[in-house]
Amino acid sequence: MTTKKTFAQLLVFPAMLVSFSAIATQFDQPGDGPFFGEEANGQWLVGVKYVDMNNSDDGIGEEEARNAGIILGYEFARPVWKGKAAFEFQYLPSIEWGDVNGADSSNPSIYPYGGRWENPLYSGYVAYRTPGKLYAKAKVGIVASRFKIETVHGPQQEVEVPVLDPGTGEPTGETVTELVGPAPGSERIIQENKTQVGYGLGLGVHIGKHFDLELEYEGNQGKSQLYNFGINAIVKLP
Repeated sequence: MTTKKTFAQLLVFPAMLVSFSAIATQFDQPGDGPFFGEEANGQWLVGVKYVDMNNSDDGIGEEEARNAGIILGYEFARPVWKGKAAFEFQYLPSIEWGDVNGADSSNPSIYPYGGRWENPLYSGYVAYRTPGKLYAKAKVGIVASRFKIETVHGPQQEVEVPVLDPGTGEPTGETVTELVGPAPGSERIIQENKTQVGYGLGLGVHIGKHFDLELEYEGNQGKSQLYNFGINAIVKLP
């Protein structure tokens, strides 16, 4: 995926969020609709998020990747089944790489000398929070990921290569020493950009009127074997 396409895809979710909030504000009038407040408008949500990214694929080491980023959202005023519904956008760039096992591991990868991996994310969800100071949260939406592996190459090796006669192409019986293998420090990069349906489950607590703290699990984070556990700190703007 090109940089322009990636940037355009990144802008889709906040654009949708602004559109939905504008519609909500327009219809958020007394007596209107089953999803919007009767007297007060909804609230904007602004927060930060930190996650441990897990990868259950074979050959992945114990060191997990980590992401951190922002949450932007809009929560509707009118209760839905006594709880609250919201649209949420998340942008979670990678802040720490996970590791890929080498051939000497008990769970080796296909890369002989191992490597490292990351999974930056941007996603849009429809979320529901149950009523009460302590609440449960569920959400479903679209997740776009840029999963990447960088492999590590081993050192170059000296190999005896037979000398060929330039006229006949036959071996002369002599040999020369040559270095084989990739150049020192070179890496191979494997990247997969994917967009699919993701989901989340969590528990939260209202700390005062305008601040929420949440523990959350998110599955299907770009690939079926990728999931994360994270913490959200969210401010509700009056």
